[in-house]
Amino acid sequence: MFPSVRLSPRRAALLPAAAAVLVSAAVAGPLTGSSRAGGHVDAPSSVADTAADLTDVYAFTSPDAPDTVTLVANVRPFQLPGNPANALADYPFATGARYEIHTDADGDGAADTTYRWTFTDDDRRPFGLGPKVGPLPVTSLDSSSLGVRQRYTLERVRADGTEKLVDGIAAPTNVGRALMPDYAALRSEAVRELPGGGQTLATQAADAFKTNTQDFGLYTVGTAGPVPNWGPDANPLAVTNVNSLVLQVPKEDIALKGDPQRNPVVGVWATVSRPGADLSRSLDGQAPSFRQISRHGMPHVAFAVYGSTVGLQTPGGPEDRFQARVPKDDALEQEFIDTVLDPVPPRRIERAQGFKAPATPREDIQALFLKGLGKDNGAPFGVDLNTHTMNADADPARIVLAEELRLNLTTPVTGEPNVNGVLDGDLQGFPNGRRLNDMIDGPLLRMLEGEPNGPSAAHLVPAPIVELQPADAQDTFPYVNLPHAL
Repeated sequence: MFPSVRLSPRRAALLPAAAAVLVSAAVAGPLTGSSRAGGHVDAPSSVADTAADLTDVYAFTSPDAPDTVTLVANVRPFQLPGNPANALADYPFATGARYEIHTDADGDGAADTTYRWTFTDDDRRPFGLGPKVGPLPVTSLDSSSLGVRQRYTLERVRADGTEKLVDGIAAPTNVGRALMPDYAALRSEAVRELPGGGQTLATQAADAFKTNTQDFGLYTVGTAGPVPNWGPDANPLAVTNVNSLVLQVPKEDIALKGDPQRNPVVGVWATVSRPGADLSRSLDGQAPSFRQISRHGMPHVAFAVYGSTVGLQTPGGPEDRFQARVPKDDALEQEFIDTVLDPVPPRRIERAQGFKAPATPREDIQALFLKGLGKDNGAPFGVDLNTHTMNADADPARIVLAEELRLNLTTPVTGEPNVNGVLDGDLQGFPNGRRLNDMIDGPLLRMLEGEPNGPSAAHLVPAPIVELQPADAQDTFPYVNLPHAL
């Protein structure tokens, strides 16, 4: 259990204003001289449905339980720190929607094991009226002062059927110390053990995404920004919260044929789907159907491939189509495949700064996003790390180009992690899965510019004199930090 961060009265008074300013900067977009938090608004459709907006997916061997793997999906970005004054404004998971984390063990772009959360509101207020929290402090998830709480069911979906794993209660939105004096205890109470091993937690959490905001100008217009190269780099996500689904399961549960040693590589991605109906025919007798509206695996598909963000995108364009597509169909959209082989940012940087773009076709970027890192598949790292061809029981004829976050389950846990991951020699880091403390923007930009075979592009983003980043994640389950609150 981790104690809540306590702020001085002066800093506590300034935090809401600071958060509001930074979040405003985050959503303003690069064309106004401010940065949009990368990966947090990936397509026009994300803006319209924030509860379904997948911001980041993480997959890593659990450092405190190395025979297990931890998968994290974050949704609903830019949540301001809670306080008693806004106790009525909470940030729930969407009721009725399906939040899913998928794993692909054989490389065919289809989910072999899916973990599915569905949420319902448990409104315990008389006649559904009155405050959701209070008036007395909330001391447990069963406290009468928690008038509305969210229940969920977690299921495991495989080809042979759907199995309910556990029913749980989500840790609530943290509305501050006055009404939730020990949020860490509430979060610990919300952890659920899974049958057969593992555990899960649905909770609000401090956003873990570490970024250099100067990178986003390089992705979208070819020059560093939005802050001057000599100035402070204030990551707006350092003071905001997200909703996190944290899942820890035995590696055998997701490895092909249950054998992570023989079949060490899995692909991971998350989706959110909402209920719908087929309006082309009568609604009578239709079974419930769900439409996928959000998808996330590798970070920064919009930034790194298309060089775009909201404000530079067309509704219904390639970014929105990606959100609605399943990985096995990625190869069917030729525009997507062509753009991966000729990503936009390097050409913009060359025009703006003269740093020569690597020659196309970019088979290294295709490997990075669609294959995994292998010696002979275009990746320039000279190591078989996390391509599905490493799985002894995978059928090579069925392995397809598919955007997934690929993880080698047998890579040893790094004793001294390097935030730049594989690019700087830490084989357990990004893009071999993704840990909560990994930096994404700089390493991904450097790979787009041709590293490790080409000249280093690290100089394109000078180090800021002052840097504000989210606190490092914890090294024990559930890893994510407690949400910011007053």
